[in-house]
Amino acid sequence: MTRRSRAPLLLALAALAAVPSLAPHARADEAREGAPSTIAVVCPPGDRFGLRVVAELESLGFRAAILDPAADGPASRASLEASAREAGAIAAIRAVPSGRGVEVWIADRVTGKTVLREMAHGAGNAGAPDRDAALALRVVELLRASLLETSLPAPPPGELPATPEIREKLRVPAPAALAAAPSPPSPALRVSLAPGALLSPGGLGAAASLDLGLAVMPSEHVGVVAFAAFPLTSARLEQPQLSVDLSVQLTGAGVRFTTRADRWAPSADIGLAVVSLQGAGMVVTSGFSDGDSSAMTLAPFMRLGLAFAVTPSFRLRADVLASVVAQGVSFQTVEHHIATWGRPIMLSSGGVDLGWF
Repeated sequence: MTRRSRAPLLLALAALAAVPSLAPHARADEAREGAPSTIAVVCPPGDRFGLRVVAELESLGFRAAILDPAADGPASRASLEASAREAGAIAAIRAVPSGRGVEVWIADRVTGKTVLREMAHGAGNAGAPDRDAALALRVVELLRASLLETSLPAPPPGELPATPEIREKLRVPAPAALAAAPSPPSPALRVSLAPGALLSPGGLGAAASLDLGLAVMPSEHVGVVAFAAFPLTSARLEQPQLSVDLSVQLTGAGVRFTTRADRWAPSADIGLAVVSLQGAGMVVTSGFSDGDSSAMTLAPFMRLGLAFAVTPSFRLRADVLASVVAQGVSFQTVEHHIATWGRPIMLSSGGVDLGWF
């Protein structure tokens, strides 16, 4: 067999020989990705302080593995990281005595950082259980503070990824001050003031009006309303040798239906209005005696509105009212019909809405 023909065979044999050596690493990576969140605690067997740290970790839902420090020698970053890798842990903790208390080492493989902190003993005997419990709690909180960096927008790169389990365990609840606060209740008593235009197709022009309204809302969706539309100008008809003016005042009350909204609040009013008429010139009303210059009648109405809340107590609103007088008012001479009014009536207005209580 020539040298050229042996080369492909040698390459194939080398690839086959490499497969078994790569398989353990692949299986180790798969196991590491699926491993639970384990913390390695490096302490002598039966060490009371180490057992307190284990208890605190397990209370948070972590798994703790105790490693004997005899084989590691003096505490160092390299030895602590090696212990964490050996145990398949996301972090390793080791506490060694110091002059004022204990020196705590934490190797965090998720953030890639090693934390060194000296914690002084509190008052009491050296082996006081309450002192050990307090120190163990501080050690665990130090680890939590390190792992919380994984929730930053740009977390530090680590040796291991932050698993969903770790993120769930270290999830920080939203502060109460930042939680969505319920919107304050809208005032139950509201007064509106809005100029508008009163119009009834039939021959007479539009008239300016001032709409004053009152609404009482004992609930968020249903209340009662009352309004009065005072005439600012008259509806006028002018023809050769003929001039007619008609002043109209509307006063009504009814029920309001609305929906609660933070900014926009639509509403619908249904009720009954009193229509007061005051004429100057030639006015003949159907249903009233000839020659009357004033009259009054009832008419149902429906009003649609929309309010925009600048604040809960101050709104801008617009309304459109529709009504009809059953027997409309007619204007006529002896021989000719001139105009009619009241079939239908339209009142549009826009202004402000103030709330109290």
